[in-house]
Amino acid sequence: MKILAVDDEPLFLEILEVALQDLNLTDVTPIYSAKEALRELESGKAVFDCVLLDIRMPGMNGVELCRKIRAVAGYKRTPIVMVTAMTDREFIEEAFAAGASDYLTKPLDPLELRARMTMVERLIDEQARNVLLEQRSPLPFEGEEEIGEVEEIEFALEAPVVLQGFDRIIAYSAMENYLTSLSGKNALNTDVLAISIHNARSLFDAGRRIDFMNALYDVGVTIETVLKRFNAMISYAGDGVFVAVTNAAEEPDILLLEDQIRSRMADFDQIYQRDDLPAPLVKVGPAISKPLGKDVSAADLLNEAIAAIGQQAALVQDEALKTA
Repeated sequence: MKILAVDDEPLFLEILEVALQDLNLTDVTPIYSAKEALRELESGKAVFDCVLLDIRMPGMNGVELCRKIRAVAGYKRTPIVMVTAMTDREFIEEAFAAGASDYLTKPLDPLELRARMTMVERLIDEQARNVLLEQRSPLPFEGEEEIGEVEEIEFALEAPVVLQGFDRIIAYSAMENYLTSLSGKNALNTDVLAISIHNARSLFDAGRRIDFMNALYDVGVTIETVLKRFNAMISYAGDGVFVAVTNAAEEPDILLLEDQIRSRMADFDQIYQRDDLPAPLVKVGPAISKPLGKDVSAADLLNEAIAAIGQQAALVQDEALKTA
């Protein structure tokens, strides 16, 4: 693994290099400023598999650098781990929203560092599976050219494909890490809920994969808008299911959220009618609120939220069959 480590404190970079060497990770390039790191990446002289960033640096901070790295060719999906003393929730959220893959706090804990770098290795292995989707994004954003031959996109309904171009929608692998990073006071007022495209299978089978991706973008932008006041971080988990981690003093009113999402989704109805496709039918599951700890992991909370909306859908289907 070729690693770029960026921190304005030379002593910490020395400590980090020694800790990585203990994990048999010896190919580390230390950089002492954000601007220097950006020049190194943009030059293309070396291709890095992973980037470790401090947040608080003079001039350009680590969050801004993270966002700029994501715009560098070849680094849209490269694992970026924030290694920082900043522990407030606002910094954690800003980092993940900017494209961070994980968040590790100083001072370094050897066991935590090992766990994070193991996660990085897994992410690197997964990158190859997403290359085709990354090259053929369904919706070109400002400054990008139209992309042709999108019909060649192929993925399973269950795949947690990455939706790019959003402020608060992050990769599903990053969502688990984000939730893990919240502890103590940062975890207060945190609820996890799932939002499902109830007819995802019908929509997936009715058209091309690009049609399904466009539907995910329609639902994604709607969810992001409706959950904005809850400071939610959102991710697509696959199988037509989004998960959201909210941060607000008030618990979300599930029925109200569902009504608001469906009302906004109605704006897309003419598009689906024109393309002879079923419009996404969105359901919102119950909010799950449990303290993270030894007995409850971030993965447990996410899976419980997803399972809860699956059970809800099954009950609705049973009632429909009884009525019929």
